[in-house]
Amino acid sequence: MRGHGDTNWAEQHADWISIWKDRHKDVLFGQSLQRGIVQEEELVTINVQPGWKKGTKITFEGKGNERPGAYREDIICIISEKRHELFRREGDDLELSVEISLVKALTGCTILVPLLGGEHMTLTLDNIIHPGYEKIIFGQGMPISSEPGMRGNLKITFLVEFPTQLSYNQRSEVVRILQDSS
Repeated sequence: MRGHGDTNWAEQHADWISIWKDRHKDVLFGQSLQRGIVQEEELVTINVQPGWKKGTKITFEGKGNERPGAYREDIICIISEKRHELFRREGDDLELSVEISLVKALTGCTILVPLLGGEHMTLTLDNIIHPGYEKIIFGQGMPISSEPGMRGNLKITFLVEFPTQLSYNQRSEVVRILQDSS
């Protein structure tokens, strides 16, 4: 078997050695090819679009590794989602849990609801809010990448905070007030 140091091999593959030299900046000494690897760095920028979902693939064609006699490989980046401290993504919708006191849940109130961009919206609650009550705010979810200008919804789930203790008098008053409610 002929090796890279063999004179005949170098003569037979002169064109390949020339291409290899140009692409990999290898050096030909005498009749033998000193095969080295040159690392090149190129900065590529990913312009992440609003609304891209986990698993979205971005391909940089011909920006990957290069081997003799083959096309340059592609670089494929796959989008992952970073966990948000307030919101949970469900498709194009966002889910948000909001704690509310029992008094506010029973009597109504106005609350500030955080939005994805850091803004807030005022939400007035007139209904009695029971544990697990959900309110949907249309158009305040994630941007929909396939439909510019459109957004998913914001689904707010209310977590009603119950008191951990009540005095005897407070319990009696609650019973008196609520005894006829259904």
